[in-house]
Amino acid sequence: MTLTIATPEPPRLDDSWEQHGALADDQLRAVFLAAKQDADAVSRGFRTFAAALKTRGIVGMDEYVAVFGGRAAVHLTQSTDGRFTDMASGADATELARRYSRAKHGSIEDIRHLAGRIVSMLEHALRDPDSDWRRLFEHARARSESVAMMTTGWRNVPSTANVLYAIVLEHLNVFLAGLDLPTIVEVKLPRIAPPCENYASLSTEERQRISLTQDHVIPGPDFYRWSAVHVIFGDDVLVTGSTADKVFEASMRNGARSFRSLYAIALDPGVALRDPSIEERLNLAEVSGALDEVVAAFLAHPGNVPILRALRLVFAAANRPALPAFVQRLPPANLLALYVSALGNEFQREVSCAASLSLVQRHLVAHGLLDAQGLPRRPWAER
Repeated sequence: MTLTIATPEPPRLDDSWEQHGALADDQLRAVFLAAKQDADAVSRGFRTFAAALKTRGIVGMDEYVAVFGGRAAVHLTQSTDGRFTDMASGADATELARRYSRAKHGSIEDIRHLAGRIVSMLEHALRDPDSDWRRLFEHARARSESVAMMTTGWRNVPSTANVLYAIVLEHLNVFLAGLDLPTIVEVKLPRIAPPCENYASLSTEERQRISLTQDHVIPGPDFYRWSAVHVIFGDDVLVTGSTADKVFEASMRNGARSFRSLYAIALDPGVALRDPSIEERLNLAEVSGALDEVVAAFLAHPGNVPILRALRLVFAAANRPALPAFVQRLPPANLLALYVSALGNEFQREVSCAASLSLVQRHLVAHGLLDAQGLPRRPWAER
């Protein structure tokens, strides 16, 4: 039996989280509430601590996601038979998982669907005069402060999160303007080193290590020096929290007035922190890695935007045998956009992509979209 102390001592945030294991549940909850907005707590494993409290039922899923200001449109877990289910209702979420899988590989219609869920969630919060989100924007308006949105870093080719939140901001800023509240400034974080290809299958420790060298470049103190800035970080999914927690810690240390994070989906930490490869299972819920009809359908969409994961799929060495037939199913203009984006991300330096790039190049030359040297034709320069 756990002994409950009527008047617990104030939480000691200088201790390691492991030392709190012997505390009573109410004391653990007090520690959680005191530290969930503390930037110093990130490097001391607070995310893992919060996940343990969620698993023990000391905090709920909404509270866990709200660590460091988070909010998600949907909370998902995976049952023992492999199905994704909604944690709030218990309903089967297979179709949503499939939508997410297609969105993760560049399906613009499914990206728009996820964006719509986030917009609906935020519009509901902003209509509520007592909500934290409404108070944030009213506070910023009263003090002439700014609200900035950051998403995952990119290197010439966007990720799903980059495209997703560009759509969110387009709709949300119109809604904010209608309420006479400050609109959100989009801040694109650069990524200098190429991203890690197998990030979704890495452990929590490996993700934290990778983020030190291959993650996005976060604005330093100068960004906050001349204007008070509230930061919102947007990602498509919350798995281990490594990315968002890093942005939170850096932003607050560099001078951000406040920090919030947004996700289309948050995964059950009881599963995700024990087995981060759940993210890859979600990624592959519909798109298996083959160049099939599903992939051809969304890459042929008139509004298709090349996504890094789609480039990996199209130009993968394993898909080289299927590529000649596959390129016939895509509009040449869409294929050209994929080809140009691949070169912009230096796929030509990767031996595994060379044969596929050459095949696509020949196809585009034959369709008149590349010249004999393999360069895109420039109609503005031709006579």
